[in-house]
Order: sequence, then C-alpha cells, then structure tokens
Amino acid sequence: MQIKLGMPEGLLHAAPTLVALGRGYFERDGLDVQALNAGSHYFSIPAIASGEMDVSPQGPLLDFFRAWDPKRPMIWVADQGSVRAGHGEAAIVARTALVESGALKDYADLKGKRIGLSHVRGDHDWMTLGAALRQGGLTFDDVEIVICDFGEERHRALAEGRIDLATVGRLRSQRQGRESGAFVVWRHEHEFRERQERAITFSFRFWTERPDEAQRFVTAYLHGLRDYYNAFERGIDRDGVLQVLAKQSGEPLEVLATEMVPTSVDPDGRMNVKAIQADLDFFRDQKLLESDVPLDRLIDQRYLETALAELRRYGQLR
Repeated sequence: MQIKLGMPEGLLHAAPTLVALGRGYFERDGLDVQALNAGSHYFSIPAIASGEMDVSPQGPLLDFFRAWDPKRPMIWVADQGSVRAGHGEAAIVARTALVESGALKDYADLKGKRIGLSHVRGDHDWMTLGAALRQGGLTFDDVEIVICDFGEERHRALAEGRIDLATVGRLRSQRQGRESGAFVVWRHEHEFRERQERAITFSFRFWTERPDEAQRFVTAYLHGLRDYYNAFERGIDRDGVLQVLAKQSGEPLEVLATEMVPTSVDPDGRMNVKAIQADLDFFRDQKLLESDVPLDRLIDQRYLETALAELRRYGQLR
C-alpha cells in the first residue's frame, strides 16, 4: 500500500528525507513511498491532520499545535532537523543599502526599523524576529510591524524599500535576493537561537492503522538521517550526499556545495524537546494557544527505540 509523503515547498527543509528517498532506503525496506508537494504549512498541516497525507516533515508552528487533536493525535517520531549554532539556513535578511551604509550592525540597531511579518502572529518569523529583538534589549513595540506574506510579496517589499527586514528560509530565495540586489542575509537564525525546525510526523490514521509500515518507515529514514549527519558533521561521503540533494531538490550542485548551511540533526533521531517547549511557551505567553499540547503524547519514541535496537545507537557504531 502506498505511503503518501507530503514534502514542503522548500525541499531542503526536509534534506534528511531527501537522502533517504534518493538512496532508495524506503524501497529497500519494502515501502512504496510517494513523495508529493504538500505546499506551504497552510496546506500541509490540514492534510496530515486529516490523514490525507500519511507522513510529513512538520515543525512546532502555531497552526500545527492548533490542529493537534487529542482524540486523533498526530505524532512526532524522529528528528528532521534543528537550528543550532552553525547549523540551519533560515535567516533574517535586510535591504542591501541598509547593511552597506552601516545603519544595521547589531541587534540594537533594529530599533525603529520596518519589519515584514506574516499576518499570523504565531508563524515562525514572529518567533525568529522576537528572539533577535531580545538580543538587542528590544520588543515588537520598538519596531514598525508591516504585515507582509512569505515569498514574492516579501521580496518585492524589500526591493521597493517598503520594509527593512524580514525572514527568508530558503537558500534559493536568499540567493535570488542577493543576485537581484533586493536584500542580503543579515543574521542566520542559528546565530541567536535554537529551534526544532521539523520532525517526521505521522498522521493518526497512519500510525494506528499501519503500524508495521510506520515502523519500517522510521528505520529506513534513520539510514538517510545518518548519511546526512556523516556527510556534514564528519565529512564522510559529503560529495555523494550533495549529489543526492541536488538531484532531489533541483538546486544546483555548486550552490549546495558552497552556500548551503546544513541543518543540525541527531544521528539517533532525537528531537530538541527544550526548544519545542520554548516555542509552546511563546504561544502561551502571547495568548495564542487556548489548549495545551502535552509533549509526552505528541513526541512518540516507540518507533525510534525499536529502530535503534535494530541498527544500534550511533555512538556504539564508532
């Protein structure tokens, strides 16, 4: 039976999954995985919540927590990547002229600037800019908030000078902004905060009705995750993994080799629970989340523990 895997628009956000797909680990374990473009989180979260998609890399976004149903819970089963020191391509970008003029050197210089943010206060750009403002002793009251959606609208606003800064998560978009002169990367997110970027998410229908396939999916995925870890943390077969990522994502190989900032992954698939809890706390503090999401029900370690019993923990392999 086919497994519907909903992939994000920015495919590199699911890089370890791309490696598992490209190297045939799912097929090797007898799984028929169909990778589908699930679109932005506005579309992919309802799809995984309803069971239209079986598996999808999802992150700790407000919309995800709001869609989580304790009666039919989605579960997170393995790390898909975290933002940590030196890891993760998501960035705050700024108008080129603003940076070149020296008007934006440090976090305190954000004061009074026009910040482009999503219309959903709980989107990740609010959390990212909020963390950056705190680095400068500032809050959202110290800047001018301009509602500006992700993608082309944000790019145009920067190019036309209607906003000074925003977040841009995709390597391709960052490159396009730099080449057009519209904006440059000012600070990568990993320079000032940690975040669990995404986790392998199972729909309620998938993990309850197809537990054997769910287990085999995690085991196969862990092979891809470890290949990714070995390539960028230990330099093992880095060129081979880059070639897989280029083929699977459509990004130029030379760009990935020279510009990609790899996401941080745990070779045993463990998630950054502390960072997830911090995001939940942000939503509660902002009074954006009405009901609690218990992490002991959202994060399900059973599949990972079974996979690690078979494959052994990474530290035992060295």
